[in-house]
Amino acid sequence: MNRLTTITAALAISALVPAPGALGVRAQGAGMAPSRTIEAKIEAASMVDRIGQRVDPTLTFTDERGYPFGLKQLFPGERPVILLLGYYSCPAMCGQVLDATLRALNDVALEPGTDYQLLNVSIDPKETAEVAKARKDAFLPKFAKIGATDGWRVCVGEENASRALADQVGFRFYWSEHTNQYAHPPAIVFLTKTGIVSRVIVNTEYDPEDLRLALVEASEGTLGDFWDQVRLNCLTFDSRTNSYSLTAMTILRIGGAATLLALGLMIFILVRRERRTRPAFPADGAAATETA
Repeated sequence: MNRLTTITAALAISALVPAPGALGVRAQGAGMAPSRTIEAKIEAASMVDRIGQRVDPTLTFTDERGYPFGLKQLFPGERPVILLLGYYSCPAMCGQVLDATLRALNDVALEPGTDYQLLNVSIDPKETAEVAKARKDAFLPKFAKIGATDGWRVCVGEENASRALADQVGFRFYWSEHTNQYAHPPAIVFLTKTGIVSRVIVNTEYDPEDLRLALVEASEGTLGDFWDQVRLNCLTFDSRTNSYSLTAMTILRIGGAATLLALGLMIFILVRRERRTRPAFPADGAAATETA
């Protein structure tokens, strides 16, 4: 099933399912205000737009080797950074997001440690470097890249540092006593070489082409080829589908450019044809000489 079919099906399903607010109204009964508990919890575990904001390079964590790892080792640096926030004892979603990220990166013709840096940071202050190492050891065989070992750091840290980083990139999370686990969004954050949030993709499955374009975009022109730049100019990141796609405005712009090009070509052909068919008249001096 292609992406367009998937999106169409999702929209059709969403049209059939009542909105959470509508369900809340019926649950409360007539004359009572709908509950905002569900909405509040969703907002508490979601991504906030932080595009353009810079992370604090003085934040320090501990990597899977047990070494201090400061963000100043990355920013400012030579390559963009893919940041994944979550926690390593997560029973489901964090592992799914990491697995999907690595599978997609395997199909991207860019190398960790050379073209980009992959960084995991735990939001759970109770997790240790040993837990981080176990996490990396479990997933490293799935990361089929030569520079995976050195180009991927898996970190833990104090609560204030992890919370500060999460706030700076717009990653909202909370501890749920009901489920006994952290609630958080499934997100990949792309940071420029200076630590500025460039792009966020929220999903549990990722298209390799979307990750490549996000990396090229975050590199600010140092990665990718001519066609990557063409695609970035023609495509727009759609936050509804979390992918790069043609929007209505982009289609109108392309159509307008194509129309201008066609008009210019038609005028050129008509002018050239007219010059070819125009009769040649002798100059006044030549006509006078012939008469004499």
